[in-house]
Amino acid sequence: MTDVVFIGPSLPVDEVGRLLPDAVVLPPVAHGDLLRLDVAPGDRVLVIDGFFLQHPPVRHREILDLLDRGVTVAGAASMGALRAAELWPFGMRGVGEVFQLYRDGVVTGDDEVAVVHGPAEEGHRALSVPLVNIRVALRRAVAAGALSDAEAALLLTIGRDLPFRRRSYRALERSAPPEAAAMVDRFLTWHRQDPCDTKGADARMLLSMAADNAPELCPAHAGDQPIDNLHTRFLDSWRSRFAGESVGGHWASDREAAAVLMLLHPESATWHRRGVLAGLAEVDIADPMVEERAGEVARRRGLIGAPRSGWDWLTDRERGLDDREAVLRLLVRAFGTTPYRSLALWMVAAPLRTPAMLTAARQVAATAASLNETLVPRTTGNRRPGGRLHFRTEIVDACFARLWGCAVDEVEAAAWDRGFVDLAAFRYAAEPLVAYVKAFGAPRLPAVGTQAQEDTLAGSAARVG
Repeated sequence: MTDVVFIGPSLPVDEVGRLLPDAVVLPPVAHGDLLRLDVAPGDRVLVIDGFFLQHPPVRHREILDLLDRGVTVAGAASMGALRAAELWPFGMRGVGEVFQLYRDGVVTGDDEVAVVHGPAEEGHRALSVPLVNIRVALRRAVAAGALSDAEAALLLTIGRDLPFRRRSYRALERSAPPEAAAMVDRFLTWHRQDPCDTKGADARMLLSMAADNAPELCPAHAGDQPIDNLHTRFLDSWRSRFAGESVGGHWASDREAAAVLMLLHPESATWHRRGVLAGLAEVDIADPMVEERAGEVARRRGLIGAPRSGWDWLTDRERGLDDREAVLRLLVRAFGTTPYRSLALWMVAAPLRTPAMLTAARQVAATAASLNETLVPRTTGNRRPGGRLHFRTEIVDACFARLWGCAVDEVEAAAWDRGFVDLAAFRYAAEPLVAYVKAFGAPRLPAVGTQAQEDTLAGSAARVG
């Protein structure tokens, strides 16, 4: 069993090692981090801290995906408590007082657990005090008789009105009106004698429970609400963007591997066409009559022989094709193209996503990334999303026109036939590979149909699709 702990300002890393030896300790969780994990049923992911502003926060579906796979996910203290309070009905386990406050609706704002903290090199040291800590301290002061309910409510309001970056006990004292000065002094004097760190205490509780294999930290089971409609296009896109493998010090994502196979494999257009038509005809991609069966579907739907006005998926040159071929190309392009940002590995034709293919594609992607980082200067001008811009669009188009053996003005149609919805999607995927193609030419990717690939095709398709 593997324990993965996402920790930041709530607790020092060395304390995690003391409480839960052998745990894999990672920085605060952000969007995509859970999709990179190599975990399986029986493993546990313990979420304590997470990013709010510096990076997009962890999404609910990322957690639900782990729960659906039989991984135990538990949270406490900070982002973990917040997400557990939202997802506990589906099997995410919550621990501690902060979790209970969120679960019961006493606390509703995520700013209550937010803090300013230092960089990773300094252990994400907290530089402010979370409002939830102040809230619990005020509760304890009331229970001890140091404050009345009304006084605690007033001080909580003062603390809530402070921006989360400025919250601290000293800021509470400075922000209180003159008539509340004696009340604040009384509270702070009591607090110094009996200090508490609720987030830290909750984090320790979660780690101690994990070390003791507490039965409460269990996977989602029949007693939890079922997880329905999990696998959406969003989740597929996130997994393709973040999941992958490290190759030579470069992270090669599933999306980058898919782009390599779609753009650089010499059989990409052929198998993409067969895959789309097989899906439309509801037959296996290996059926030798795929095109004939897809043509029959098109004939039944009245497409063959129909007027071609408005068929924007055909180039001017292709409008002279016979009816059957024109309709098949139209179907492949209309139903088989996607923006690059929506690209998921399962969209690649099954014969091109075997383990051998993916390994080779990741190596190409990593080598291309290394070339771009070390040898290719960035151009000036407007940068596209993600900041990647090494080659002008005309260079990208010319490079792939030569590679594919077509005219430059036919590149968009060739990109359609490989699954890209337009030139922008093609260029975004292709530009990082231009330096590789210029340096090495087309990569030697495994051919489709070898015995090793046939033996692994079914397993690969099930795993990726």
